[in-house]
Amino acid sequence: MKISQIIVATSFMLASSVATAATIWAPTNMDTDFIQFDFGDGVGFTTNGGNLALFDDDDTGFIKPLKIGESGGQVVFSDNNDGSWNAEFFDVGNASGGSITLSGDNSFSLGMDWGDGYYGDSNASLLSSPDTYLVVFDGLDGSGAKKSGNTLAVDLAPVPVPAAVWLFGSGLLGLVGIARRKTA
Repeated sequence: MKISQIIVATSFMLASSVATAATIWAPTNMDTDFIQFDFGDGVGFTTNGGNLALFDDDDTGFIKPLKIGESGGQVVFSDNNDGSWNAEFFDVGNASGGSITLSGDNSFSLGMDWGDGYYGDSNASLLSSPDTYLVVFDGLDGSGAKKSGNTLAVDLAPVPVPAAVWLFGSGLLGLVGIARRKTA
C-alpha cells in the first residue's frame, strides 16, 4: 500500500472520530434546556420548522427518539440504578412529553427532522462557558429541499473523544513513518 494512501486513510479516520465525538452529548447537571426559536432566515436562531429529538447515543439509526418538537423545553435525566438512565421531556408549558431509556450512561445525540427523517448535528459552537451551545443541523425536507436549523442547548457538554481513538491514530501514523523509512 502506498504511503500516501495510508496517510489519507488515517486522516479520514481521525476526522471521522472528531465528527462523531462532537455529536455525542452529556448533561452537565440533571437537566438540559433546549430553546428553539423561529425568527426567520438570516437572524441566526431558526429551526425552519424542524422538530428536534434526543436519541440514545447507541441508537445510530435514529430509531427511538425522545421528541422535543419545534418550541423546545427541558429534558430531565435520572439514574435508573441499573446502569441505564432515563431522559424525560417537559415542554415549555411544563407538561411531560414522553421519555426514553439511555443505555449505559446519560450520553445522547440530537437530531432534527423536516419531514425526511432525522439529521444529526453538523456543527456546535460554545456560546458561554462552560455549558451553553448553539447546535446546528443541516438536512432535507419531505420534498428534498435543503433545510438548516439550530437549537440553543443549555447545561450540556460534548463527550470527549476516547483516548483509544487518539492512540490508534497515532499508532497508524507511526507505522506510516516506519514503512516510509524502510522504503527509503
